[in-house]
Amino acid sequence: MPPTITKLKQESVIVQLLLLITAIALYLSTFKQGFTDAEAAQSPMFFPRIILMLWIVLNIIGLIQSVRHSNVTNPIASWWRILLVIAVTCVYVNLIGSEGFFLPSMVFALICLPLFGIRNGVLIVLFAVAVPGVLVLLFNHMLGMPLPTSRFTHYF
Repeated sequence: MPPTITKLKQESVIVQLLLLITAIALYLSTFKQGFTDAEAAQSPMFFPRIILMLWIVLNIIGLIQSVRHSNVTNPIASWWRILLVIAVTCVYVNLIGSEGFFLPSMVFALICLPLFGIRNGVLIVLFAVAVPGVLVLLFNHMLGMPLPTSRFTHYF
């Protein structure tokens, strides 16, 4: 095996191991949180434990794949795209509180989908409107768990 493949494989395994250790540590820390004697499903740690268990399972799958396969990953082709997505994500997260969930999510999708390589304009617009719209309908109107709303209207 050429040294480059071995180096990339080792880096992938190391990253997977570090992520696994982090996930396990976070999962174990949820049991040290002091809350009332509510049942397990009523605890504020219920949902984070589910997410962390999914993270651990997916990480174990990724670790097994990293050890078994010797795929060489391509170097990152465009750092400016990654930096732009990070910047847009920071703006998006800060806008949700003041502008609501729907409008910033729609703009976020309209900006990020082309950066991820989606070129079909109809698909981009459909996704940018439909996904935040369905989430608003689901959370605000069906589950009664309100997402932040816009200052323009209380519907979204």
